Amino acid sequence: MSATESTVVVPEELRVVEEFCDSATWLHGTDALATVPGGHEWLVRHGWDGEPTDEYLTSLRDAREVIRTFLIDRTDPAARAAINRLAQEHWAGPEIDDDGQLGLAPKAGRTPSPAGAAVGALILHGLTGSGQRLRTCASEACRWVFYDSSRSRTRTWCDMNTCGARSKMRNYRGRLSRT
Repeated sequence: MSATESTVVVPEELRVVEEFCDSATWLHGTDALATVPGGHEWLVRHGWDGEPTDEYLTSLRDAREVIRTFLIDRTDPAARAAINRLAQEHWAGPEIDDDGQLGLAPKAGRTPSPAGAAVGALILHGLTGSGQRLRTCASEACRWVFYDSSRSRTRTWCDMNTCGARSKMRNYRGRLSRT
């Protein structure tokens, strides 16, 4: 869930998206894909083979931020265009409509990278609606990807005790300083 503590489990079919996006913890200034040794360790831990190069890790980091940006605002034309390009790199025939609804025609014989698997899961589970529950924390310092299991589907922060409390305290202090 949050960069500090996970309490709600993302559905298995969407776990690849959450794990891939959360390979960077902006709140703590860490990025598992920042170095070749760290990237190799993260890839192995998450079931991916091969020895990563700096170029490959750069492409994964870029893809991760494309997905994160899309999750922030699925209706933003630039975010949709970027994720469509990413999907077309990894899958045949992906399409995202103006409402952010995803579709996918799998490309035969291609083994996806973590980026391809994540965008594929987003597309496939966007069709069922479960992908719509993936969110990005509203805190600019955090941007942790989490699964919104709330009944109303309106969670804003990854963790109310961390990001939510900080935001509410900032707003409170801002109101006090204006009086």
